[in-house]
This record gives sequence, structure tokens and C-alpha cells, in this order.
Amino acid sequence: MRPGVLALVAVGVAAPHFAAAQSRAPALSTATIVERYTAARGGRPAIEAIRTLRMTGTMRPGGFDVQLKYDETLDRPGSVRIDATLQGLTVVESYNGSTGWQIQPFQGRKDAEDVSADDAKGLAEEADFETPLIDAAAKGATIENLGVTDIDNAPAYVLRVKLKNGDDETWYIDPDAFLPVRMVTHQRVRGSDVYNQTDFGDYEKVNGVYFPFEIASGPKGSTVQQRVTYDTVVANGSVDTVIFARPAAPAATPSGGAPTTVEKKPGLAPERPKDERPATPPPTKG
Repeated sequence: MRPGVLALVAVGVAAPHFAAAQSRAPALSTATIVERYTAARGGRPAIEAIRTLRMTGTMRPGGFDVQLKYDETLDRPGSVRIDATLQGLTVVESYNGSTGWQIQPFQGRKDAEDVSADDAKGLAEEADFETPLIDAAAKGATIENLGVTDIDNAPAYVLRVKLKNGDDETWYIDPDAFLPVRMVTHQRVRGSDVYNQTDFGDYEKVNGVYFPFEIASGPKGSTVQQRVTYDTVVANGSVDTVIFARPAAPAATPSGGAPTTVEKKPGLAPERPKDERPATPPPTKG
């Protein structure tokens, strides 16, 4: 889950840290790291066999002492929907593979509206649960091997991915488990560089594939983080694709309130609403 949705650019690596980490993790080629990462996740056949994911749990927004019910659904080839609920109000962000929309009731907007182009990119990236490290070339991405660095006093392989949409993702991969421990994104948002960091933990296997059940994210360098904890992850469950489509706008009502309902009585013409009655009674037959 990404910070902009309800993240390590190439940070400068200090030489002493790099040297120390390098001594504890042998240099490997990009292809070897990606191959071992893919195998560690569960192998390509098992990963590709997963067509849908439903992840439920809780979310604690950064800087707020509240806990929201969290529900995220993914469907190949590129759809995602995220629901976060608190006190009966639900924030929704969704992407159907081409366009994105949202509902933001805590901002006073209860109807669906388009997301920004930048947020749509973030949702599209969220929908790729394989990560761009797998099949990067087919996705229009390129991978640069930045060697080894220290993450929290432990070595990690560093791969920078240039995405087709122009964003950068830098992945930090544990040299023993070959699973990601951190990812930093670099985006251009309204003309400014934005860096967000996501930390992964508590990996568990679902349908033969490892997924992180603990995800903390926020602005790079900030102590304020949003934390998502999954209780349940279900693969290949039934998903109705209508959930990714933007809801239709509510029907407009006449000025002054709800539409007038007229009941027709047997044998009589329907009674007109008061404001539609003639000013004088119609003439009667003599």
C-alpha cells in the first residue's frame, strides 16, 4: 500500500556504509537479484496463478490516534479498490486499469469524483502486486543495480526501477530472505519532487506466494507514518468488477425537495399537486 493512496529514490549512499554492507553481502548482478527475489516470493508460476487478491485489516493514519477498517481488492490486469472506514464513513479510492475515482467523506465530499493524474499513477502502481521487478521490460520499466547499502544496520541490495509513467521506485532487498524490506518512490507532483518511503514486514505465504502483512508508509525522512496491518489475505476469490467502476451521480431532484408523488384512485383522475391546480374551478356541465 502506497502513502498517496489512503516509496527510496536513489538516496546518496555514504561510502563507509556501502563498504560495510558490501562486505556482508556479495555483489550480484541485477538478473540474479531479480531471479532470487522472484523465487523467494514463491516462483513465477505461483505468482502468475494469482488473479485476484482481497486484503482486509486495519489502518492507523499517520499523526492520528484512530484505527480504520481497511479493505483492499486487486484484480488483474490492473484494477484496485481501497476502502477505509471510520464511524460509518468510508473513504474509497479505485482504479479500473485506465481511470481512477475517489470518495472523500471526511473532506465533506460524499459523491464520487475523479482522482488527479498523479494519484491515478499511484493507484496503477498499487495494482501491480507482482511489483515492477518481475517482468520489468514487458511493463516498460528499466532496472538499475545500485549495489549494496545498509538499512537499519543490516545490508540490503538496492535496485532502482524507472517506471514507464516516469516515476522512480528504489527497492531494498534483504540478502538472506531476498524479500523487500523497504521501497522509496520518487514522483513529480504538481511540479515538485515528492519522496515517500514504505517499509515491509511480517511476510506470510498465501497460495504459495509471500506477501507482507505489515506495511508502514509516509514521507521519506518523516517519523509520521501510516500503518496497515492485514488480518486476512485471500487469493483468487470471486471479485465483481463493477466495484472498480465509478458510481453514477445521484439523480437530481426538483427544486424545493423530493419529487411529488401522485396516487391514482380507482375511477378518478389523479389529483393534481396543489401548486398545479387551476386558480378557479372548471365550469360544470348544466
